[in-house]
Amino acid sequence: MIDQIKSAIDRAAVKNQKLSMFHFQVLKNADVLSGMDPKGFCKEVGVPESFATEFRQMIALARLMKEQGCKISN
Repeated sequence: MIDQIKSAIDRAAVKNQKLSMFHFQVLKNADVLSGMDPKGFCKEVGVPESFATEFRQMIALARLMKEQGCKISN
């Protein structure tokens, strides 16, 4: 899954949508990613360590959405 996320982010960077794709991928995969170290995840997918804050925010958003009855589906 990490390789797929990295690939999606790399492709989005060409269109100047790197951060948006990062948000989308973390939000979409939040159930699996929630236990990961944010800085370690950023390193694995090749984004700046500063994106760790964005990672935490998307995990929190996914949790809130779930609590509010929203579903993210593929």
